[in-house]
Amino acid sequence: MKDTPHSLKPGYYWYFIDTDPPSVIHIHDTGAASLMGTDYEVPPEDVAEMISRGETFVWIDPPLVP
Repeated sequence: MKDTPHSLKPGYYWYFIDTDPPSVIHIHDTGAASLMGTDYEVPPEDVAEMISRGETFVWIDPPLVP
C-alpha cells in the first residue's frame, strides 16, 4: 500500500458505524476498500474520512493454517 491517506494495512476488518450492525470490510493493497457481500468499492480518501469521523475498524486475524 503506497501513499494512501490512511494507515490501515490490507486485510479484513470488522467495521462499526453508529448503531448499525457490524459488517466486514476488506482493505485492498491500494488502500481502497470493499464491503463484503457487495460490489461497492470505497476509495482510499473515503476510508480516511470514515476514520476521521470516528468510525471503528477492528483487524480480523487471518485463520491459522495447520
